[in-house]
Amino acid sequence: MKVLMVTREFPPYVVGGVGTHTLHLSQAVQRAGVDVNVISFGSPKASSGLVRFVHPKSSIISRSAYGTGHDLAIIYDIVRYGKILRSVVAKNDYNIVHVQEPYVGGFLRAENKITTVHDTSYGELRSMATGPSGVREIGKIAFYSTLGFIEEYASLASSKAIITPAPNIRSELVEKYRIGADKVITVMNGASENTFSAISKQEAKRSVNIDPAKALVFTTARHITRKRLDVLLVALSRLNDEGMLNGVEVRIGGDGPLRSYLERLAESLGIASKVHFTGWLSDDQLSLHLRASDIFVVCSEYEASPIAVLEAMISGAAVVCTNIQGFPAPSLAKAGVEILLVPPRHAHALATAIRRLLTDRGLRDGISTNGARFAAQYTWDKVAKRTIGVYEACLAQ
Repeated sequence: MKVLMVTREFPPYVVGGVGTHTLHLSQAVQRAGVDVNVISFGSPKASSGLVRFVHPKSSIISRSAYGTGHDLAIIYDIVRYGKILRSVVAKNDYNIVHVQEPYVGGFLRAENKITTVHDTSYGELRSMATGPSGVREIGKIAFYSTLGFIEEYASLASSKAIITPAPNIRSELVEKYRIGADKVITVMNGASENTFSAISKQEAKRSVNIDPAKALVFTTARHITRKRLDVLLVALSRLNDEGMLNGVEVRIGGDGPLRSYLERLAESLGIASKVHFTGWLSDDQLSLHLRASDIFVVCSEYEASPIAVLEAMISGAAVVCTNIQGFPAPSLAKAGVEILLVPPRHAHALATAIRRLLTDRGLRDGISTNGARFAAQYTWDKVAKRTIGVYEACLAQ
């Protein structure tokens, strides 16, 4: 079997979970004996036997803040990318074309095409509409309400099967997009063992210049509306008012269009000296931060099986996550045993959960141990096995 994976991002040009997902899935599918090629945006100089990179002329894989003009140029990049993809597919005998993000493969035609949907235009626009007052990602709104939606729907309509890593996204596709339920298959994400799992938390903290005696509260995400890092900052300000952040290190990784807004918010809340914005971390630095973390926070209001949750769990952090319909729902990870769940956009509940873990060492250690055991069940080899099963079912039709 020969498979082409089409994606927007791929290491080292990763701005979200799609790139990480595509890397681990492609490697696991290869280990299962399938011939895989990947095409993505990035520097052509970094191309290899596995991946071919196409140089972007827009902000489509930008990690930092950018102007509206660069956002709008995404439309040009997607149209140009579509022409390249059609040429690649025409010149190669692929059994399966697996589009990892519908926004970049909508108008690509192939006999056995499969699309993975990590999130939808509907979900993105809904999150932006409820974002922080005065903050508007104009370029993204324009994209998701025009070409993004068109590309998305075109990819769904032209695919034999649709894969999504979370049940909430499956529900959106069936209920909002009117896609047949039998066409949409949920395949959960996987987790990889932390590179630094053999070292202690104390050693990991020293490696990232943190006093081993301090508790580390950590998160990392693109600084965009749906990640709701503003809610985390409000929660932290409440804990700071109680004196709870004394002896605690708080770090927020990542970058994006809302970075300057979040930094100003931290300043206005009086916690600028308590919160360290690290920017994007290298793979090794991210792994070290996850291993060093005592508490890892995900405060998104819209997600599809965030890989970061599993990676934090398997690294030994106690995870606090918003109780959104995507993973990890209580039906998967046991609330209060393997994870702490809080309502989205609820700073008080988030502050309460973090406070519980900071003050109750037994609870924190229990969530950490049980969460690591839970995450170990989700391997990329299992994800690959289920995905190959979808490939085989499509070929048999």
